[in-house]
Amino acid sequence: MNFSHEYHNSKFTDMSKNLLGLSILIAVVFTACQSNETGNSKDVAQDQIYRKYEVSIDEATATASASAVFRFAGDNGTTLVLSSPAKIKANGVDLLQGTLLFGGTYYRNEGPLGCPANKVELEYTDKDGNILTELFEAGSATFQQQQDTFHLGETLSIPFSFSGGDPVDNFEILIRDKENRSLSFYAESNTDKFFQIPGTATDTLAKGELELQIISHKRKDLDNHSNLGGTADFSCNFKPIKVVAVKEEVN
Repeated sequence: MNFSHEYHNSKFTDMSKNLLGLSILIAVVFTACQSNETGNSKDVAQDQIYRKYEVSIDEATATASASAVFRFAGDNGTTLVLSSPAKIKANGVDLLQGTLLFGGTYYRNEGPLGCPANKVELEYTDKDGNILTELFEAGSATFQQQQDTFHLGETLSIPFSFSGGDPVDNFEILIRDKENRSLSFYAESNTDKFFQIPGTATDTLAKGELELQIISHKRKDLDNHSNLGGTADFSCNFKPIKVVAVKEEVN
């Protein structure tokens, strides 16, 4: 029996339970700070509607998911149902209304949203017929030096390139092994195009096929056409590559 390995797993389990409890507590506190009540957009001043968008693009399938929440008088205010002619579209498709028990009213796409060229345009029409648009272009991100082999347990620097699209806040690399275990790391900055991967982290992954994927993240302030504006969180999962993970055996 490997005592150190067993102790590590036990410690990890305890830590996971603590993190789960902390996550639940944070979620409860965050929800408590925001109203889950619902009003009607036609009953409030249109320049007092706070918009919150979330968009995630998947380059491999040329699809995206989009969601929107509208609140009166700020990010913690009452959620709003959009009454005709008010509506929200993403790439020309109407987002549908839904309700969360602890989150109020929101809007999202029902099925995969077509996303040619890694672009998503959100179009919000208020009750007065004013149209507010937000366009996100994810551009292209690729690994510069694609290697066939990934050495587990070794510290690696993985360069990548980014072109076109909007400037982003940060880049992330997702590493997933054949047993569906995953790790992620962020680039040092949005200008230094490389990921520094510590060997002590990848040592836990399985040998065999490994998938590497670049993910971009951006937060955008929606300060146009409204006294309150809002925020939009955009991300893009770029096409992953597959490599073979190997590990040098120590005798």
